Amino acid sequence: MEIMLNVTPNQQTIFFIDQMMKNYTQLYGIPSAQDICFVTHELIINAVEAMNKANRQEDIQLHVSWNDEYIKITVADFAEGIPQEEWQSILEPNLEEMSFSDRGRGFFFIVHMVDKLWFEQLPGSQFLVGIKKNLID
Repeated sequence: MEIMLNVTPNQQTIFFIDQMMKNYTQLYGIPSAQDICFVTHELIINAVEAMNKANRQEDIQLHVSWNDEYIKITVADFAEGIPQEEWQSILEPNLEEMSFSDRGRGFFFIVHMVDKLWFEQLPGSQFLVGIKKNLID
């Protein structure tokens, strides 16, 4: 099953995606539904906030695909993304260096809830964040 959406970077989008993912995971009986919903929520919040901060109006692109073995989710926006030199510290967080302030905690949780997290700088200042979560042990 596959879903592809282009959504406006605003608060209504966050609520819409939250509800859609809740319904999607329940309807199809996807394992680890709560984790998947949380991860998607964090990815969408990051994209909306980045787009608003960059004063960009393009749509955010959400792509969800799953099969019996794994679920893969990507979120792409046009807010230029995370500088490549910061990727490693996000992918391998150091608890001693974490501030646990209001910002920056989402990726820490995501890293520990999924099997793979990656970033891609795409052409035209588009930035993609992707996750893959295995659904079988």
